[in-house]
Amino acid sequence: MSRCPIIIALDWDAFYCSVEEHFNPELKKIAFAVQQKQIICTCNYVARAQGVKKLQRLVDAVKQFPGLVIVNGEDLSRYRDASKELWYFARDMVWGGKVERLGFDELFLDVTDMIDFNMALLDNLHVAGYSRNLHSVPSFFFRMSQEDPSVGFSCQLESVAGNLATGSIPEDFEGDNLRLVLGSHLCQYIRSQILGIKGYTSSGGVSINKTLAKTAGATHKPNQQTVLFPEFAQDFLDKFDIGKIPWIGHKSKSVILDAIYKNHDPDRARDATVFNVRHLANKQLFINSLGQSSGEKLWDLLHGVDPTGVQPTPDIPTQISIEDSFRSLTSLIEVRTVLRRLSNSLLDRMHIDLMDSNGDWLGHPQTARLSTRSRSTGYYGSRSSRSDSLPSIVFSSSHSRDYILDYLVDRCWMPLFSKVIGDMKAFDIVLLNVAVVNIEKPPSKSSDITSFFGKKHHVNNDIKDGHIEEPIAKRGKLAGEYAGLGEPGFEFPLQEDEDVIYEECSYGESCVVCGQRIMSFALEAHMRFHELAE
Repeated sequence: MSRCPIIIALDWDAFYCSVEEHFNPELKKIAFAVQQKQIICTCNYVARAQGVKKLQRLVDAVKQFPGLVIVNGEDLSRYRDASKELWYFARDMVWGGKVERLGFDELFLDVTDMIDFNMALLDNLHVAGYSRNLHSVPSFFFRMSQEDPSVGFSCQLESVAGNLATGSIPEDFEGDNLRLVLGSHLCQYIRSQILGIKGYTSSGGVSINKTLAKTAGATHKPNQQTVLFPEFAQDFLDKFDIGKIPWIGHKSKSVILDAIYKNHDPDRARDATVFNVRHLANKQLFINSLGQSSGEKLWDLLHGVDPTGVQPTPDIPTQISIEDSFRSLTSLIEVRTVLRRLSNSLLDRMHIDLMDSNGDWLGHPQTARLSTRSRSTGYYGSRSSRSDSLPSIVFSSSHSRDYILDYLVDRCWMPLFSKVIGDMKAFDIVLLNVAVVNIEKPPSKSSDITSFFGKKHHVNNDIKDGHIEEPIAKRGKLAGEYAGLGEPGFEFPLQEDEDVIYEECSYGESCVVCGQRIMSFALEAHMRFHELAE
């Protein structure tokens, strides 16, 4: 008989705030918020207790709470480094390194092998025979190492560690239920280690798949954990708005509700609970509305079915990207200035994510990709992308950062931008993204780095005797449009209107209701803010 996976979902509490408190403990005593542009992207729990809300406009929050301390969080380097450190720490405790990183502040841990190993120890001790009489179960030593029996922790198996998602304990504590009990104690141990050694609190969820574990973990916060037994999963999910179920976005929710209520009075309230949607819709309606793959997946999620396993995050990312969104970019000078700024952040990211402590490259991206979004497609429209080989000068240690940036912009990004806009005489860009992809392991130290890129048509003749040839021919049409014009003849918006540079996992978007720039991961919550206000 196959056994269900045991999945732990961890979510760092108020992560940006926790990072700031880690570096400045005095912040723990006061109400403060982290600002990105003119939005409160998050705030600590002291501030939340006073009524400060995430995603408030900065001007409104400061006016409503005069004593609120504001910390600028637009430089993501500190958060990125802390996130990576916590991921490594958690991964070291999970056999096989089966830990998936989601954004900066979430992890999924597949601890199935650890649970099954300790279940076998329980069977050998004949503890399972006492499972129906929970108070007779002795203390159990959970082993964190297969080789060293002294490494682990003691736990009491008569109850779960943490909260129950349903408020009741299953009568049957055998099989998967007992495995989840063990999982709850393992989750508590891992969280305690992270707090004790790294100083970060987290909220945890324990269940049989990623969706159930993540949903359960969000019900009791901060610094708590929740266990969801599969027999209670449907009752647990039914009370939620479908937009609260992980992976179901605002757009998908709207499409589904439109399909269900298309023949109803538009002024009538639309019940969006999982229970109501399950009973008014069916899988075919989801497929017809969202397509075969998405329709089946989202329908299954409403029933607690999530076959996607934990995908261990590799040490080296598959791609690195930086982007920014704008009200309007209509000139090549504006585009070039932005691309240079984005390129500087991209190089910083490459040095952090792809170099070891000795300054050696762990991976070399092979391809540069430029993506844009035009105003004509709308703020949620499709992107246009072009790719080319990445110039090897980005790995140079003998050229200045300014030289590398100018070379990268003029030889790579601007020609790609020319391909994107084609023959258009005028353009209006609301988003620019620069990325390096196809990251491969570097050649051995005995190899010539330029030969590694020799197969790429872009670079073999770019560098001669340490001097970079000026790309006169390649720049062509674009060069004449901005070369020799001196300083840009335009002004960027003032600080209150500027846009923060976002990671690819957190796109900057504009709210269609109020026009505010919101990170993609926060956009759905921001839309709920408008819905509640109405």
